[in-house]
Amino acid sequence: MARRFGELDELFVRRLELWQKVIRVGDVARGSVVVLRRPCTRKGCRRCAAGERHPATYLGYRQAGKLHWLYLPAKLIPRAKEWVSNYRAMERLLGEVSATNVGILRLLAKEMSQKNPARAKGGEKG
Repeated sequence: MARRFGELDELFVRRLELWQKVIRVGDVARGSVVVLRRPCTRKGCRRCAAGERHPATYLGYRQAGKLHWLYLPAKLIPRAKEWVSNYRAMERLLGEVSATNVGILRLLAKEMSQKNPARAKGGEKG
């Protein structure tokens, strides 16, 4: 008996489209680009003496459960922001892939239970 094309096939097409989007995301970096204000090491710095601090941009990321900071020179800030944005986009896409796969499994399980109701419910093996 041939399987009807319909909802299941739509989910397979949707999953393929999502994977194609994942492939096109580009380079990624997990973390956050932040500006930290820190005192400098120069003696007699007027800004530090006045209680001000020097702004510097960092990529904050976790590795083995520990937070690390990577200083970003001004020329790298746009690239780092793009890669962090790409990572977040990829996370969203992977969430959609996962939800689509759950839908596929749900329909396949339903299809199997209709073909062999006793086996799908843990009954006799046939």
